[in-house]
Amino acid sequence: MARIILHDTRLNGKVEAGLGRVIQVDGNTPLSQALSSVAAAATSSPVELVIACHGYMSHEYDRASHAELSGGQGLQLCRESLLLGNVSSVGAWKDLFTRIWLMACGPAGTLVHNSRPFCREFAHYANTIVIASERAQTYHPGTYDSAQLVSRPVLRFGAWEGRVFLFFPDGTVSDFVQSESPLP
Repeated sequence: MARIILHDTRLNGKVEAGLGRVIQVDGNTPLSQALSSVAAAATSSPVELVIACHGYMSHEYDRASHAELSGGQGLQLCRESLLLGNVSSVGAWKDLFTRIWLMACGPAGTLVHNSRPFCREFAHYANTIVIASERAQTYHPGTYDSAQLVSRPVLRFGAWEGRVFLFFPDGTVSDFVQSESPLP
């Protein structure tokens, strides 16, 4: 299956060669430009999208404080970020992908609401399955090869942390039970 990887470079590291077509964005890239670039790159079928960026996690939301760090507010993606208030913009990707992986901290969290609205809305507007975790994710921005005395800045996520969910376009949610990760 073909893969497109949208990487916000504020998440340190580089995507390993051969994992898919990489589109890099940063805090100066307009979200509309990223949406268009990804849509234009989806020229084959089937194709999946991987979004590698930071997710927003907090102890506070809507003037309420919570003991546990939670996510669910959105993604630090491009200049505007992708939040519940503008997640409808992923409608530009409607029907383009077989699934979308959110490789970020906590996009499936319950800070905003127990129904996990950010990921539900994302799946609805993109009309595809969205895979995301509710917890902070450990990642490694690179490795140091002591045998060759060289740094290899390859972005690695490894195993998922916390519960991982499948969000379907019809609003249903189920547990993702496989240990598969698009960025090993």
